[in-house]
Amino acid sequence: MNNYTKILNSKKTVFTKKDLERILNLNSKYALDKFLYREKNKWFLQKIYYWIYVLKDYDIFELACKIKKKSYVSLETVLKKEWIIFQYYDEFFLVSDDNLQKKVQENIFKYFKIKDSVLLNQLGLEHRKYYIIATKERAICDRIYLSKNYYFDDLSEVDFEKMEEISKIYNNKRVILEVKKLRQNYAK
Repeated sequence: MNNYTKILNSKKTVFTKKDLERILNLNSKYALDKFLYREKNKWFLQKIYYWIYVLKDYDIFELACKIKKKSYVSLETVLKKEWIIFQYYDEFFLVSDDNLQKKVQENIFKYFKIKDSVLLNQLGLEHRKYYIIATKERAICDRIYLSKNYYFDDLSEVDFEKMEEISKIYNNKRVILEVKKLRQNYAK
């Protein structure tokens, strides 16, 4: 099996050097550097960030979670995708273990710090192949935790029971009360 087939068979679209070493079963850094140098001109793999290489049609969420390991897609990125908010944002929003903003090519990734007990709690998170994304209920709770009295445009498709359960992981009275208030106001 040639190297291209090995990379394509991995089903990944975003790679670190360590990923490529493992996939290609290369036993020396020199062999990987030589392979990457040859690939630079073929455009099969493109280096787009310090240690990150991508295929031509890469998954933007996979890239976002590869840039910052302890992170998941949430906040306005999920809220917009799920039609909870109608505002348009160019940036990609994620929750992480620290605040960070990275620009990779034309994309801006904003990471917002949340305490580890919440970040590592799996309630309301969906594990996709190579990244993690919040459910709409988790994204709402994340946003409430980070921003008081945030306005949501349409909560008609939200499972309020699930959202109330998720709100408890923040161990924050304000979050729990705001979620209950949203439920009460929307039920009217």
